[in-house]
Amino acid sequence: MNDEAVFNTIKALDAQRTQALLAGDIDKVESFLGSSLHYVHSSSTDEDRALYLQKLRDGFYQYKALESTGQDYRRFGDTVIINGKIHVHVIAGGNNKDFNARYTQIWVVENGDWKMVGWQTTLLPSA
Repeated sequence: MNDEAVFNTIKALDAQRTQALLAGDIDKVESFLGSSLHYVHSSSTDEDRALYLQKLRDGFYQYKALESTGQDYRRFGDTVIINGKIHVHVIAGGNNKDFNARYTQIWVVENGDWKMVGWQTTLLPSA
């Protein structure tokens, strides 16, 4: 598969993952996450797959808006790294958070399917 086809596949998968997060469909979210996921939040909290999913299921994170722009995709064999900007509105631990950030996202082929294994968010300064 050429790079463009891979990028389009990942864009579609990530759109489905985002829709599932916004809908609170955690089982669907889980289907997009690789076994070695590390999710680093804007607060610098680093969670593995099990902890992130548990917090989603417990309602600790309730995503209200996720709007990603300016993505740059790079492929290295069975690994794709995405850098972009995102607007996030989330309720985390009962606290309303609405912010803009940069992010790095990593997808790899795991057991024949593309899975997200990395996410890291860095807050952008407020205007």
